[in-house]
Amino acid sequence: MGNPASLDYFFDLDRGEAEVLVLAREISADLVILDENLGRRYAQQLGLMLTGTIGVLLKAKQIELIPSVKALLIELRGKGVWLSNSLMDHVAKLANE
Repeated sequence: MGNPASLDYFFDLDRGEAEVLVLAREISADLVILDENLGRRYAQQLGLMLTGTIGVLLKAKQIELIPSVKALLIELRGKGVWLSNSLMDHVAKLANE
């Protein structure tokens, strides 16, 4: 990373999210993938295009890399990722499932 001191700007993020943002700026990334609200707010303030895990899954379904988004959301939930029923239903509807 070009300037480790720039991580200090993101003192309230975990190190991984801060590094994503710093690197994205350094390489002029087209897209960053973040799920945490605070990291997403920083990305928006920096003018970065962003998506999250659900956005990646929806895109993967759209381009036929995966057969089902809902099945993967259920798997994520089983591994401790909190997803509300209403969010899961909404995403399934977006994925035509």
